[in-house]
Amino acid sequence: MAAGSHHRRQPAEESNAAGGGVNIVERLPPDILAEIHRHLTFLDRVAFALVVRRDTGRVMTTDTPWLVLPSSASDETATLVSIADHKRTAAVPTCDPAMRGGHVVVGSSHGWLVTADAKGALRLANPVTGAQAELPSVATIPLFTVRSGVWFVLDGDDFARLRFGGPPPYDDDTTWGPTPPRTFTLTADQLRRCFYRKVVLSASPRSESFAAMLVTAPTFGVPAFATSEDRNWRFAPSREGVEDAIHHDGRFYSFTYSGLIEAWDRDVNSGGFTSKVVAPRLTVARCDKRRKYLAVAPDGRFMVVFKESMEVEGAYCRRKWTCVFKVQMLDEARLGWQEDPDIISDMAVFVGVNSSICVSTTEHPEIRAGCVYFTDDEIGKASLRQETHRSYSEPDNQLRSVSVYSFSEDTVDKVIVNPEEYPRWPLPAWFTPSVF
Repeated sequence: MAAGSHHRRQPAEESNAAGGGVNIVERLPPDILAEIHRHLTFLDRVAFALVVRRDTGRVMTTDTPWLVLPSSASDETATLVSIADHKRTAAVPTCDPAMRGGHVVVGSSHGWLVTADAKGALRLANPVTGAQAELPSVATIPLFTVRSGVWFVLDGDDFARLRFGGPPPYDDDTTWGPTPPRTFTLTADQLRRCFYRKVVLSASPRSESFAAMLVTAPTFGVPAFATSEDRNWRFAPSREGVEDAIHHDGRFYSFTYSGLIEAWDRDVNSGGFTSKVVAPRLTVARCDKRRKYLAVAPDGRFMVVFKESMEVEGAYCRRKWTCVFKVQMLDEARLGWQEDPDIISDMAVFVGVNSSICVSTTEHPEIRAGCVYFTDDEIGKASLRQETHRSYSEPDNQLRSVSVYSFSEDTVDKVIVNPEEYPRWPLPAWFTPSVF
């Protein structure tokens, strides 16, 4: 999974190449680069990042997420929005092919987007620098059989034995019942709609070594892992089922549908990943349909963010989509979970297809404190909505795409003033910019 060599060629580079000169900015010490970066505006940071080509990732990163909005009709540009810079925007050229051809973002980590195209191919793109890389095809998973290059057939029996650690019946499984189907058949386009849920990276693809964790949709529930040393995806057993995952402090962590936080480690001999429980169980009802996200507070404590979607009556008796959030924080001293709206009174959380990000609003007062910034991450349902024309009978979904929920006010507000100006598909996503 080595990073690709595609980069945008900048005018400064072309001038240097023609004249045999050297880009002086690239030769500046990291502390000087950091000081310059600190005084730049949002748009200037984008331009500066495109000029500085060397490995300055730790210097050129920002702690506050940006938003990447759907590409234009031609797919040639994407819009970046900085919440910390008063929602200023900038249009950047899209990476080809990783961000073109109807790409769908299925993850973001370390400044890189993970995208899936209509053929199910997973690619990596840095929207600031234009760098690209590729992830292995899911066809490398041993339990998949690919037919005619279009149909992906998963052996249901072998898959269930791997996930649950033995043969049926699986009496505690609420998705399939005691006996799983013999096969699952997906088209290439259905992979991004019905199989991928989120991809998390351990590091930038430009690192010497990195790993990727694929969280599958609820029907499947297991994670799959691939590394830069092993270009094959491997399922990992997960009887409880993985709902969300992050990479923190050198390890992958996941939150299961049953309320467990697990840490994942790679076996040096087999190359496979296995998990172990690292926190007390958070009580979650089996019928709980709320979306749950795993995050880490600035002080290192784990938190779980609950998102409950609903429809309410809006203006002129039209249905309106909205949501509410709750947060529970792990209290390691008391070996339990704490629920209190004031828990995040000095921070904000960004959730969606991205690796969930928690930001201190004390250090970044431009971010609204005690809030959850969210994007729509129901890829399958969103793909169905974009195929239908807007009608009066359809709920008002303007808050669904990109919004912010305030705990103190119990309100949901639009982040983008005129969301109808952007396509409903593909979905927007948060990412933390980096040139590394």
